[in-house]
Amino acid sequence: MWYITYIIDILQGMQRKKKKILVLVESKSSSKKKLVRYLNANSKNKYRAFLHPFSDLFFNIKPGKVKIKVKNTDITNFDLVFVRRAGKYVRYMGAISKYLDYKKIKFIDPAFREIGMSMDKASSTLRLAIKRVPVPHTIFCFKQSITFSRKKIIKILGLPIIAKAILSQRNQSIYILRSEKDFDSLLKKSNKEFIFQKFIDIEKEYRVLIMGEKIMVLEQKFKRNYNNLKVEYLDLTGPSVFLNLDSTTQKANQIALKSAKLLGLDVAGVDLAIEKGTHKNYIIEVNKGPGIEPNSRTSPELKAFSDYLSSIT
Repeated sequence: MWYITYIIDILQGMQRKKKKILVLVESKSSSKKKLVRYLNANSKNKYRAFLHPFSDLFFNIKPGKVKIKVKNTDITNFDLVFVRRAGKYVRYMGAISKYLDYKKIKFIDPAFREIGMSMDKASSTLRLAIKRVPVPHTIFCFKQSITFSRKKIIKILGLPIIAKAILSQRNQSIYILRSEKDFDSLLKKSNKEFIFQKFIDIEKEYRVLIMGEKIMVLEQKFKRNYNNLKVEYLDLTGPSVFLNLDSTTQKANQIALKSAKLLGLDVAGVDLAIEKGTHKNYIIEVNKGPGIEPNSRTSPELKAFSDYLSSIT
């Protein structure tokens, strides 16, 4: 098998110190265990391979302090990451490869860089945090590991915790967890993958509509209702409130623009929150293809979009 020779050549080309290789798989199987046994038997004591499924990954995401662990081992402790059959997890490899490049960890295959970046909440939050964008402290692990990891998640983030389905949009599938039992309620209610975030006591929240690296529209969002397990806005029946573009600080605007640019979005709806008491800025979410109210009499969004298209054609 060509890839076995390839791995051996890479690792034997490293320094003489015994190296470690992480073999990541969709799921363990007898053939993959056999592969790892073969690698270890033929390493000439220069490296050791370790087999783990993607479900063993645990993402601890803080601005400028991102860590990915495999069980309790930091992924940066490995000298090479070999992704053998990512399967359903391939959508996460764009962000994972970005992290491995950031940490200067070799991986196979470099073609994962060309997959494109998934816009799920776990991947986008990781990419923003690597570049020190102020996002809420976030934990991500795959659903099959949540029950086992929930005590750890609570210890890291404290309670309450915000849980968001990673593929949800328009404030759907967002929950507040006030106890360990709420994790059980969440898993019974939904079979989706979730990120878990430190609760931010929001004083004000804005939707910043960005087009072509410019802020075009600023909307004040409704307050959130945290009284039930599912988080919803208090009043969605009232009219949207649009503000002058100078209603937010220059720093907040720069953070919103940076977030859209880092994610490669020409058109983005950036949800920006101001924390009560500290007045810190947080990027709550960056939406690709944000909703645009189709009524020019009540919303400036339609005209802004039309003007933007005119400017690039």
